[in-house]
Amino acid sequence: MPGIRACLVVLLLLSLPVQAQVQIFAWERPPLLQQGADGQGAGLVIELVGELFRRAELPYELRFMPLQRALHQVKEHPMSCALLVERQQEREPDFVWIGPVLISRLGLYAWMDDDLQLSSLQQAHGLTILSHQGSGAGEYLESIGLEVFYANNEALNLTMLQRRRARLWATSSAVAQARSDSSALREVLPFLTLMENIACHPQFDPQQLQRLQAELQQMYAQGWVQGLYQRYGVSLY
Repeated sequence: MPGIRACLVVLLLLSLPVQAQVQIFAWERPPLLQQGADGQGAGLVIELVGELFRRAELPYELRFMPLQRALHQVKEHPMSCALLVERQQEREPDFVWIGPVLISRLGLYAWMDDDLQLSSLQQAHGLTILSHQGSGAGEYLESIGLEVFYANNEALNLTMLQRRRARLWATSSAVAQARSDSSALREVLPFLTLMENIACHPQFDPQQLQRLQAELQQMYAQGWVQGLYQRYGVSLY
């Protein structure tokens, strides 16, 4: 009889639904979202997402890749999401969204010893502006006729700014503030506010999507997200 009971327990366990693991494809936004030397994720956004999925009791696997490749991967895999993605009108029907994870105030930044002054974006004509691939900021600046150079990651943009390959870098205040060398940066002109979210496949499980969104709202309501931002020394907006 004990053997029969054991078999029944095994059969019962096998009949239970298996929780599918969510694939999260992330692109680096140092120091808020980056891959450590051990291959694991690190930074404010990684902590936020880890807590979100822990509360929602959903297993996930994190992989790093360039943004455009991450978006392509999400379109191919129903149980997957990309992190972080600016929510833009043209992208709206291609994904379902969890957010906001970041509410980014975007600005043009220069190196501190550059005395460049701007009172409008029109005055930036003739200057190369650094941005990252897939950035709504870069696309917006191009739409009004400004010259934008796109890099695969923000770290390269910062290096190019430091080496005077360009005088302006279009990025969020959160990214700029969180840099260890942020004191060397100067905001020249704020120009846009964008929401950055988790973008998931349109057929992502709707119950899991609802659970993740509800848990994120609870994290904001409890002050957990605000406390995380304070710990990293950056403002929420």
